[in-house]
Amino acid sequence: MKKVRDINIKGIIFHLDEDAFKKLNTYLNEINTHFRHKKGREEIVSDIENRLTELFQQKLSNKKQVITLEDVNEVISTMGHPSDFDDEVEGDDTTNPLNGPKGKKRLFRNIDDRFLGGVCSGLGSYINIDPTWVRIIFLLALFLAGGSAVVYIVLWIVIPPARTVSEKLEMQGDPVTISNIERAFKEEMSEIKDKLEDLTEKASDTFKKK
Repeated sequence: MKKVRDINIKGIIFHLDEDAFKKLNTYLNEINTHFRHKKGREEIVSDIENRLTELFQQKLSNKKQVITLEDVNEVISTMGHPSDFDDEVEGDDTTNPLNGPKGKKRLFRNIDDRFLGGVCSGLGSYINIDPTWVRIIFLLALFLAGGSAVVYIVLWIVIPPARTVSEKLEMQGDPVTISNIERAFKEEMSEIKDKLEDLTEKASDTFKKK
């Protein structure tokens, strides 16, 4: 019988057999080494660990409490290696589309594109239509029936916001892999940089006019 080892990922204890433990430790070290000197390291690694915990929890049941080497290999195959990302993009090109076919989406509130709580934008992403149409439907329902405000508030409370990179990928139905997490994070940072530069330019123009 193989020896069982414990490992803590994001505060969750997983029991792994000896071979699985060694393979997972090597994989985690590979991830930490790859992102050691990169911007946003903590957030990217945290998103990867969150996804790992989700995948490992799916492997467990009442009848199975120990992660095997086969389980670890399947999870690594799903997530990919950091080196896969380096092979796909040379330099620092963040314009490439996210990798992999679209998968099953999860419903989140899109707080990056919102007027109030991001409910309409999240629903639009989930059913793959322009959020503007969802907003129009809510407004029409509000004027015609008057109940859409209550529905909106309930959805605002019930639907979680997409805060992490992993959650934003799941909201779009994109595979939550290491390469996609890193690329999405870079795109997010690029958008923030563009917005800051735009605000700085507007502030400079306003100051010159005064």
